Amino acid sequence: MRAPSATIALIFVTAGLLVPSVSRVVAAQTPGRNPAAAQVLYDDARQLVQAGKYAEACPKFKASYELDPGGGTLLNLADCYEKAGETALAWTTFKEALVVAQRDNRSDRVAFANQHIGLLESRLARLTVQVARAARVPGLSIAVDGAPLADVAWGVAVPVDPGTHVVRAEAPGKRPFETSIEVSSASAARVAVDVPPLEDEAADHPAGAVATATAPAETDTTGTTSTRTTVGWVVGGVGVASIGVASYFGLHAFSRWSDRNAACVGGCTADAQSAGHDATQAATISDIGFGVGLAALAVGTYLVLSGRSEHDRHSSSTDVHSLRVAPSVGSRGGGVVVGGAW
Repeated sequence: MRAPSATIALIFVTAGLLVPSVSRVVAAQTPGRNPAAAQVLYDDARQLVQAGKYAEACPKFKASYELDPGGGTLLNLADCYEKAGETALAWTTFKEALVVAQRDNRSDRVAFANQHIGLLESRLARLTVQVARAARVPGLSIAVDGAPLADVAWGVAVPVDPGTHVVRAEAPGKRPFETSIEVSSASAARVAVDVPPLEDEAADHPAGAVATATAPAETDTTGTTSTRTTVGWVVGGVGVASIGVASYFGLHAFSRWSDRNAACVGGCTADAQSAGHDATQAATISDIGFGVGLAALAVGTYLVLSGRSEHDRHSSSTDVHSLRVAPSVGSRGGGVVVGGAW
């Protein structure tokens, strides 16, 4: 292949790499290779690089190399990937080109590849796929963008190109897990994906159904609903306890007031005065207790009912949930009756 003379920078990149050699003449006689087509693709790719159209140039460099493998074409392909921002692909391609250059005893190409490998390694984005011990079931396989990720690479920060990547985990008898993650173009970005234990493939799930990592709205709502219902029961319990205490002091107030009236027959005695004081204190505590208790019951009832209502909207359950609060009056005092069905 011949190096174009229009751009000095490109001549620097490929200087000494594009001179035809005897090996290419021999390669032309090898079945499956087409040096002429490779040359045309290579020339087109070089023009596209000069125009800054790297996304179009790289596939042509790759096709040219496949038709007629050569160290110079491979270095140009790696350089094209780097210019296109595909840092991980450029890094691996430069590594391959380095091996070829060392085999061909081309010190200029070795130096060029090593220089770019060093620069790229400081910029590489890396993705770590973490697999918990509980998730490592027999037959588990993980793929990143459709390419298998060997188990020895689980937990290892693997170089990836910036952009969106899809991680998928599968195992026999389990529902697949799949999630997408965005890798920033920032230099040396680090991202990680946690693969959870896979769910059993239930009968009501079609084969191949995928469990994804994206369902924030449903998860958050369920958690909020559960918390709201729990708090409602706690507050309601405090309300019931307060009413129980209030009922006790109410009955105690009635009893002490009866003692006071009995001690005042024919003139109030000191015992009558003490009984009256006790009755007043007990009545005050009872009033406060009933107030606090009824307020707590009201708040607790609201939280439980609203939590249950929210849960019903996110559940296919047909159970009926109800809560009843009613006053109760007896011969010696009052209270509240709480009942329901869940």
